[in-house]
Parts: sequence; structure tokens; C-alpha cells
Amino acid sequence: MVKTLDARTSQNASYGQSISITLLADTPTAIGQVGLNITGASGILRVIFNGIATLALPAEVPPDTVIALGVLRGTSPTTDPVVGYALFPVSSFDTNVRVLNITVTDYEVPYPVANDELVYSLIVYSSVECTRIGPESMNAVAYSD
Repeated sequence: MVKTLDARTSQNASYGQSISITLLADTPTAIGQVGLNITGASGILRVIFNGIATLALPAEVPPDTVIALGVLRGTSPTTDPVVGYALFPVSSFDTNVRVLNITVTDYEVPYPVANDELVYSLIVYSSVECTRIGPESMNAVAYSD
């Protein structure tokens, strides 16, 4: 029987146009983080996520522009494992506002060695400088057998 261990939300910006934060080009940036308590877990651990971010791109973008939304197990975009990501190619015909959505499952998650907390981060990336405008949100639920 599946057991729900914990569910958390990281809510950075609740509404569209509620923030205006520069996202530097080629700089993966954490926009959400959750710590899931897995006390009492047994068997296979799995975590299910969904997340959203909205970016305002410049009026003109290079033809090879790409934006991405990803989930990390941990906090560091340079050293921690990427659980899943979605790439969003951008063309010159797109509007300058892009809503990014992601759904990811982390299956057979290793048990943490130091404590009973699994930490995950939502990361956004763009190959061109743009503006984070909201909403920005991440939900995560941990399950075990």
C-alpha cells in the first residue's frame, strides 16, 4: 500500500505580473525550493512535482534562443542531479511572454544519509537575458511503499 509521506509548496510569486526580476543569460537560477520530510518511509521512495514560471523575453530574440525549467534533487544547479527538465525553444514568431510548465517524477530516490529530509529545487534558465514576471510555484509530494 502506498504511503503519502509529505507534500509541500514553494510559492515565490502567486500571480502573473506580480514580480519583475532580471534573469541573466546562461545563468541557471533557483526560483523555488522544498524540503520533504520522509520520516517513516520504507521501500521505494518516489516524489512527484509540478511547477510553473513565466518569463518576459526581449522583443527580438536570436534564432537559437532556448529557455528551460528543471527540477534538481538538492540546491546547486552545478553539482546536484537534475531529476527532469523541459526545454522550450523560442522563435521570432512567438510572443514575448512565455509560460513554462513542468511535471516530473523522481523514482527510486536514494534515502538521505544525514536526516529524513529530501530537498528539491525548481530552476529556470534562458540563453538570453529576460525578466521573471510570475507566477512562480512548485509543488512536491513524497510517497513510499
